[in-house]
Amino acid sequence: MLLLITGSSDGTGDLIVSKLGSRVFRFNYDLYKQYYFEFQPDYWEIRNPTGHSINSNITTSAFWWKAFNFPVDGEDNLIVEEVKYVFRELYWWCKLRGLARGNPYDFHNQLGKLNLLNIASRHFAIPKTLATFRLAGLHNMNGIELVAKSFSSALTDNKAALMTTAVKSDYLHPEFPWYLQEKIKSDADITVFVCGNNLFGYERDRSQLKGLDWRAEQTFDSKTKEWMRFELKDRDSLAIGQFCKDISVNWGRLDFMRRQDELVFLEFNANGQWVFLDHEGQDGLLDCAISYIYGE
Repeated sequence: MLLLITGSSDGTGDLIVSKLGSRVFRFNYDLYKQYYFEFQPDYWEIRNPTGHSINSNITTSAFWWKAFNFPVDGEDNLIVEEVKYVFRELYWWCKLRGLARGNPYDFHNQLGKLNLLNIASRHFAIPKTLATFRLAGLHNMNGIELVAKSFSSALTDNKAALMTTAVKSDYLHPEFPWYLQEKIKSDADITVFVCGNNLFGYERDRSQLKGLDWRAEQTFDSKTKEWMRFELKDRDSLAIGQFCKDISVNWGRLDFMRRQDELVFLEFNANGQWVFLDHEGQDGLLDCAISYIYGE
């Protein structure tokens, strides 16, 4: 049985449950109070209000999917941190026994974007990039069109997000922690979903974008297909395989921009969304992902 560690209002979690039925047990972090849960060093068991249960003896795979994205409301911070600790322990219990699928929830706390760019540069072109406090090193970006991006994708106190935005170096405030990158001129965004030994390449035309970041202009309409299948060249498939081997992953999404006949690596998202690429299951991605998560 698959242990799915997630949150109660997640659409991807809903999809996984709809596909696997009783073969999956959904453990919602934000609803932890509703579960009967016991955890000993050598055994654990969870039961939900309907009587559906899972334990360490029957778990064949485990998948963490954005569990901490869903807040536990109305609880003292101490209680929240205690619950988080237990959820992390449960995940790592599974990870230590080779049951965890995908990547750890804290993958990017270990490598991060700049280290991944450095590794990717062995196999792909990468944009000139700078992380800076007090604008140190900005002179290295002279004469380059720049974009500002977010490391964390966190929201501001006012619930605003920093999307990829064109900036002028003369107007950058020295007290802001900037993540700056060379602006790549491209006709298409390319994303490649890695699922086990399978690669699913997709492209999204940039000609109709009003801004620079396609995420700001998503329709969120499952009936509208914005990403089209993209046939990877053999050299690109080989390079992606080598990159994944270098960082020891077989799951995740690589984002590129196409510059003439070349793929320019932007970032690796260890636990990025993937359902939006194949909402209707036309391309085989959904079936492949479910099989991988389940451990088939």
